[in-house]
Amino acid sequence: MKKGFKLVFNFAMFLIVIGFVWYMAKSIGNDNAPGFGRAAQAAETFESRYYNAIYFEIPEDVKRFDLHDDKLFVSAGSSIYILDTEGKQLGSFPVEPDIRDIAVSGDEVFLLYPTQIAVHHSSDGLLLRQWDACSQLSDYCSFTVAGEAVYVTDADNKNICKYTVEGDFVRFVNSPAGFIIPSYSFDIDSWNDTIYTGNSGRHLVETYTLNGDFISAFGAAGGAAGSFAGCCNPVYFTFAPDGTLITSEKGNPRISRFSRCGKFQEVLINSRMLGPGSHAREVRATDDKLFVATRNLIMVFKLL
Repeated sequence: MKKGFKLVFNFAMFLIVIGFVWYMAKSIGNDNAPGFGRAAQAAETFESRYYNAIYFEIPEDVKRFDLHDDKLFVSAGSSIYILDTEGKQLGSFPVEPDIRDIAVSGDEVFLLYPTQIAVHHSSDGLLLRQWDACSQLSDYCSFTVAGEAVYVTDADNKNICKYTVEGDFVRFVNSPAGFIIPSYSFDIDSWNDTIYTGNSGRHLVETYTLNGDFISAFGAAGGAAGSFAGCCNPVYFTFAPDGTLITSEKGNPRISRFSRCGKFQEVLINSRMLGPGSHAREVRATDDKLFVATRNLIMVFKLL
């Protein structure tokens, strides 16, 4: 009897294993099935309006970069490299290391350090002025120059500091929801008279007036296109010349486009096009190109 029971039990286990293998094979081949099969097929069927046209190397890993008057100003190592949009180096000048961000306005290059801001002349790198953070506990992440003011995100104090372009402190700006900032993901940019800043721990982009008054917020947590996945997205954002907002995420890296009021429009570049690595890539845009920084490269994607 025991022998007969063993035979029945083994046969039942065999049927279960065969059934499981059949189910997994069917799931991988099913467009509507959950799991890796569907994700792989989604990646394969994604069609971008951009293609990777060229790339050019920077002598050291890129920290941050900006695009101004068809010139790229790239912070790498202890230098600022100035290049045209085809990668030809036009100049460079030495700076202190540990730069957190770079912004170009007119003929001035603003450099952000953890507790300091320095302003150089764009042509020869001459140091024009500099000032220290308004708090000894500051840990600056990103900044933007808008109008006659500089707006700086502070990861330690979890607020935005507003200065004049000459370095005079104006005010602190706080989120009505409270900023949650993991992993130094606290980017900020501006379009005309509106400030856009990330609240990455809440998966939001928040907007403010130039006076620092809250306007609105948009965003949602999730892996689907148009949502922000992971613990701290979006990491970077910028604006296209038409004013649409371009975001860059980490984890499953992708670059997406939104209207200025936060309506999702499309994924521009997916992780396969960006290459290996889960880190977010900083991006700048012209009418027909996307410049994307990854390690010591600037990748140039052009519209088809």
